[in-house]
Amino acid sequence: MGQATFAGGAVTAREAGQRPLPLADEDGFSRAESESLVAAITALATRRRKRRQGKGAGAERGGAAPAPPLPCLFETTASDDDRPPLPGPRKKQAQALTENIKWMAEAFGRECIGFLTLTLGDLDAGGRFRNLRDRKEAQRRFHSLLTNEISRRYLCGVTVTERHANGGIHFHLVVACRKDIRGGLDFAACFPPKDAKGKPQYRPDYSSASDALRREWAYWRRVAKLYGFGRHQLQPMRENGEALGRYLGAYLRKDWDHRLPEDKGARCVRYFGHWSKRVRRKGEREGPPHCARFGWLTPRARAWREMVSQVVIVLNWKGARISERNIKDIVGARWAWKVGRLFESVRFETAHVKDEAVRRVIEEANFKVQVRWLSGGGDPARNCWWHITEITLDHLRASPEWKREMEELERAKEPEAAERKGLKVLAERRAQEEEKYRLLREVAAEFDGLGVPGQP
Repeated sequence: MGQATFAGGAVTAREAGQRPLPLADEDGFSRAESESLVAAITALATRRRKRRQGKGAGAERGGAAPAPPLPCLFETTASDDDRPPLPGPRKKQAQALTENIKWMAEAFGRECIGFLTLTLGDLDAGGRFRNLRDRKEAQRRFHSLLTNEISRRYLCGVTVTERHANGGIHFHLVVACRKDIRGGLDFAACFPPKDAKGKPQYRPDYSSASDALRREWAYWRRVAKLYGFGRHQLQPMRENGEALGRYLGAYLRKDWDHRLPEDKGARCVRYFGHWSKRVRRKGEREGPPHCARFGWLTPRARAWREMVSQVVIVLNWKGARISERNIKDIVGARWAWKVGRLFESVRFETAHVKDEAVRRVIEEANFKVQVRWLSGGGDPARNCWWHITEITLDHLRASPEWKREMEELERAKEPEAAERKGLKVLAERRAQEEEKYRLLREVAAEFDGLGVPGQP
């Protein structure tokens, strides 16, 4: 039997189909009032749409520059092969990574941006270099290097941790150098393309490298081995910040493909340094301008916001006074999770939605709700547990009746808990007595075996 569970209790589909909804009866909402709520939702959406159109027309009359295009989804959200897509947090990390590297190139100049690759490993008994596969040890070595060397030498930067196909750990960094390391460099001569085995196709020629870049190479030849690192390579930015950000974000895809069970929970992206054009003061540090806490502008994301908007409009109509600032105080810190659970049993309005893609997503959600309702034994005359106009705060938080029932249940459990505790103490005492008698019997048996004089 289908069942909808919320903070205020559970209502089965068969019960909801056989009797009127208790929350609707309590509020006394008639069909006319429900229709007025639908009309209010439609009117508000129309006003918002006209307001946006008015702002756009005003900007055109004023001759303002058009708005910049919205950022597209990161290229790793879709894969050409059969590999599973990256999870949502990884996609956002990759997009934020690209935006931050673009900011670095614009703030410090692309001539000061370097791409650094570090490989960890040790020499075995035969003198061969073996890649380090222990992620904790790799993080320990890198943290020591970052604290003592990297954070002091470079203005700011970002690190991406990658587990290679052979299990080895690599670190890829984008750093902001204090001097120009790019001027006059011949990339084709210094960094020749590699063959299928990873070997350069021809001998590199470093004659075009600047003095600043040569000092960086000499610095890493001296420092890398002190912290347990092996092969290292620093090269200037080739094209632009976005291209380098996309290239670095591709390592998140590789790390996800080759990660091991012990890598669960390990941080893959780390920012360091002072992310600001201003001179850093003592004890001051600003983080990167872009973070991974944002939402994609996809049809499903816009549909989710539309459904949340309808819920808030209905609740405010009933006197809740919910806004973006106080929704956590009224509904709770996990309001988004509660609203998402509520969406599984509510039918929303779509007549006022002008975006065809968003309307299709909401209609698909309504159809799934109807399927759950009918498969759970619900009345065919209805097609959901609740219509959007029947939602109250009791659907999202515990009602006074539900709290009272929980308190009575806790009081009923107290005698049972005390009884179980008493039985446990009694069993422990009985076990102690049995252990005492066992020891006495063993001592008596030893005396009998020794044949002590004067004993019968």
